[in-house]
Order: sequence, then structure tokens, then C-alpha cells
Amino acid sequence: MIVPDLASHPDVNSSGDSAQQVETRTLRSLPELEEIRFFWERWPGNRDSDLDFYSTVLTASPQSVRPHVIVIYRGGQPDAILVGRIDSRRIDNFRMGYFRVKPKAVILYFVYGALRGNPSFENSELFVEEICKSLSRGEADLAYLNFFEPDAHIYKLAIKKPATLRRDYAGISQTHFALTLPASIEAFYKGLSPKVRKNQKWQAKKLAGDFPNAVTIKCFKDPSEVDSLSDIADQITGKSYQRGLGVGFVNNPQARERLRLKATKGWLRAYVLYLADCPCAFWMGDINRGIFGSDYLAFDPAFAKYSPGMYLILQVIEGFCKGTDEAVTGIDFATGRAQYKEILSTREWQEISVYIFAPSFKGLALNAIRTVAGGIDKGLKRVLVQTGLLQKIKKAWRARLRPAQ
Repeated sequence: MIVPDLASHPDVNSSGDSAQQVETRTLRSLPELEEIRFFWERWPGNRDSDLDFYSTVLTASPQSVRPHVIVIYRGGQPDAILVGRIDSRRIDNFRMGYFRVKPKAVILYFVYGALRGNPSFENSELFVEEICKSLSRGEADLAYLNFFEPDAHIYKLAIKKPATLRRDYAGISQTHFALTLPASIEAFYKGLSPKVRKNQKWQAKKLAGDFPNAVTIKCFKDPSEVDSLSDIADQITGKSYQRGLGVGFVNNPQARERLRLKATKGWLRAYVLYLADCPCAFWMGDINRGIFGSDYLAFDPAFAKYSPGMYLILQVIEGFCKGTDEAVTGIDFATGRAQYKEILSTREWQEISVYIFAPSFKGLALNAIRTVAGGIDKGLKRVLVQTGLLQKIKKAWRARLRPAQ
């Protein structure tokens, strides 16, 4: 294990006596990250902030410029990190409903689950101060902190500590859904509503009747299967509304490289439903620390009457409950509302993303755009929810975006 000489490093800010000395250092190259690998891997965290996964995404993306990982040392040892990178690209989450404003900017992007180690108030304050300093130095036009719970110290400080014109006044709030698996399949189905149980039983019976002995599910998890999986997922996604929205799985070298890394680490689990040898739905994710993390779900609308996406999910969950496939104790459905998440989840909580803007003309202009777009978006959603039109508009919009068959 290599512990760097912090005292002589130009990017280190120090305070306190030697026993309790606190140093903040920003790592801006991949070799520097290796210096703290021992601590980084020891701290639990989300897959997106795993060192190897983060490095793979960084090097595979043409939009990513370099690492930007903030490390707080106490008594000469790393105490916490905030995992980020510098991206040069268009901002894709300034939105008004399904319409997006996409200004180009240099973004200091902190990944989901960026904070590893000690999330104390003191460390969180140091992180926010260092982000503000980086923006003041012109390293980026704005910083993006990717979904923290509202009671997290770093979120509270990020919306209050920056100067007034640099604060985010239109935080993006999303619901995070998760399922804790019970000890048996019977207990799982008992937890669903009678209506859901009846509908799924009827649809499964119809599926088996219309495709006798021709309903199969294949699990992809080996590195050699990544290219085939990517082609299948791209084929199905291309028929769904997701492609029209510019979301969902994208079959490019960067995505395949991420899948290949997951497979190499033993994480990858992607399930494809075949009807008479035709792939009609897939559910893609990974298993980490006993939790299946859901990434992508899509189905061919030609088979919509069978609810193939829900059928596939339930079959996979049955396998988890039986324990014949994996030692999985729960499913992380991630953020964003969807009917299947609301039906299946046993837990939900709010998470909020927040921006901090640079004290430059462009940074302040981006804040103005963000505030206006966010205000309109929230106002539209409030009206549509109150009038009961939100789900109808979503359904109509998705149908319009679905490619012609």
C-alpha cells in the first residue's frame, strides 16, 4: 500500500495538529487513484462508484476528460472520498416534461453513490468547499451531485453553502424503489394485491397456451455473451418508445465495455424472454452484495397483450426466491416511477440531485436556464397530477414515440 506524501503535494489543503491533521486532495489522473485503492475498495458503496467500474466508464467515454476524485485525509489516512469526473458534453436533464433543454458545458459530474467512507458533517462540508473552489478556478461550468437522500449532510450543504447565485433552486427529486425478497415464493405473491395476482396468473396461462412449450428464458452472464446480449437488447429497445425518448439501452462500444467488465467481475445478469425462439423482452442488471440492481427493462410492443416485461420479472424473482439461481436478498429498481416498480416494491424513498454553478457568466446563465426549465417542469407536473392527465399523456406520448412495426 502506497500512502502519498501529502505535505508536499500542491493540491492539498491542510489544517489541525499532526495527530488530527485534516487534508483535502483532488486526484486528477488514473495513476493517482491507485494510491488509495486499498481504502476505496474497503468502503462499501454503489456499483457506479466501484473503482474498476468507474475507471472503465471514464476511459471508455469520449465525453469524459479526466478523473476528479476528492479525498479527505485525517491523521494521514484517507477518511472519505467523493468520486467524480470532468465531462465535456451536453447537459441532458434540464427538462420540461419530455422536452429537454441541452446546453453544452464542462461538467464536474459526481457519480451515483459518489461518497464512500465517512459521510460526517465535517467531511461533507469539506467536499462542498472543495467543489466550490474547483468551480471558482474554472475547472468546470457547473458541478452535478447525483441523487442523495434529502437528509444527507452533503445535500443539505450543497443547497445552502454556495453563494446565492451559484445555488440550485430546482432540485430534481425522484422516488427510489426497492424490493426485499421474502423467504418463499408463496410469501412474495401473498404480498401482491389480489388483482395483480389474478392478472399475472391469467397472462401467464395465456402465454403458455399461445406458445406451448415455446416459452424460454435465458440468462446472460459470461463475457463471451456480451456481444450477443447487446445485439438482442438493441433489437428490442429499438422497437420500444424508449428509443424515441433517447433513453434505455444503447448498443455502443462504451456500453459493451461496461457489460464486459461486469461479466468479468461476476456481476452481470441479463435475462431474455423468448417466445417461439423470438426475443421479446429483456431485463438487464447486476448482482452486487446480494442485491440485483436493475439497469434496463424493455419489451417488444408486438407482444404487449402478454405483458412480457412483467412476466419476465416475475419469473426471475421466482428463481431468486427458490435460491436455485442466485443468493439474492433484494432488488434495487433504481429511481424513476414505473407501474411495475410501484406494484412490486416493498420500500421507496426520495432522492434529490443538486447542481452547484461556477461564478462565471456561463455558470450563472446555466443556473438561469435550469431555474426556468425546472420551474416550468414542476408546474406542469403539478397541474397534470391534479387533473389526472399525467398518466394519459405519458401513455399517448410513448405510443407516439414507438417505432412503426
